[in-house]
Amino acid sequence: MSGPLIFAPQASGEFGRRVAAAAGTALSPMEEREFEGGEHKTRPLVSVRGRDVCVVQSLSGDAAGSANDRLCRLLFFVAGLKDCGAARVTACVPFLAYAARTGAPRSATR
Repeated sequence: MSGPLIFAPQASGEFGRRVAAAAGTALSPMEEREFEGGEHKTRPLVSVRGRDVCVVQSLSGDAAGSANDRLCRLLFFVAGLKDCGAARVTACVPFLAYAARTGAPRSATR
């Protein structure tokens, strides 16, 4: 068995291709489908059973989707990979939209 499978949703596809190229592999194919009413479907198109898997997804919101949408889709896809038998799933999230603010906390009274 070789290195991990690397997936990247369309919203992070270009970045995912660069990560995969740096790792000496290609992105693994996945299906993404949008339905009316906001539902969506994502699934791997290759077997992940017993494999280590990496999912590359930025949570930076834009016109294509909010940070909340991207986080939910990432979590649903990770759950789907585990349901399909992936041994281990690592999420590579280069922009974490919910990162804590640094610095001293604000005073509760003003």
